[in-house]
Amino acid sequence: MIQFHDFGIDVQTYAERGKENDFPLLKKCPHCRAKRPLHRHGYYERNALTPHGDYRIWIVRYRCRECLKTVSVLPSFLLPYFQYTLSAIWQVVKEQLGLTEGTNRAPFLPTKDGIIFYVRRFCRNLSSLHSFFARRWRIIGPIVKKEKERASWWIRTLEKHGLYSVIRDMWEDGFRHPFANQMGS
Repeated sequence: MIQFHDFGIDVQTYAERGKENDFPLLKKCPHCRAKRPLHRHGYYERNALTPHGDYRIWIVRYRCRECLKTVSVLPSFLLPYFQYTLSAIWQVVKEQLGLTEGTNRAPFLPTKDGIIFYVRRFCRNLSSLHSFFARRWRIIGPIVKKEKERASWWIRTLEKHGLYSVIRDMWEDGFRHPFANQMGS
């Protein structure tokens, strides 16, 4: 299982601190709900790609002493199973939809095919975003046939509600995230 945590620092600082980051203490198992602090069970490495650099970072793992299941704590600037940071993906999707000016093609941005992949995934998940927001905040998205208009509206709405916190809430509610394959509960 993955839990998000906002470390309050950027990717570079997180990478520099390595295993010395201020990792949270998990006081309750998200699997079995045992109210015992989870045991730090080690680390694994993964990539974090930003527009201007790539980093190899440590992710902490915990293990419940009751059910023996593990929990990984993922920094909120990352998405599960994606190497690019959330801000890098968000930047290129907005550019592709014409919502922001294009960058000067920073060296570590996704390829054109990668950008198309992220935009398609986001657009495929618009109905699930609609369901999540309707259930959580009673916000209903626009009913327009043009996918680009709907996607643009949802981008502005996600930013208005705080992109990182919305994605964390979606993940915790079983909706995964807007770039996941077949998001939904």
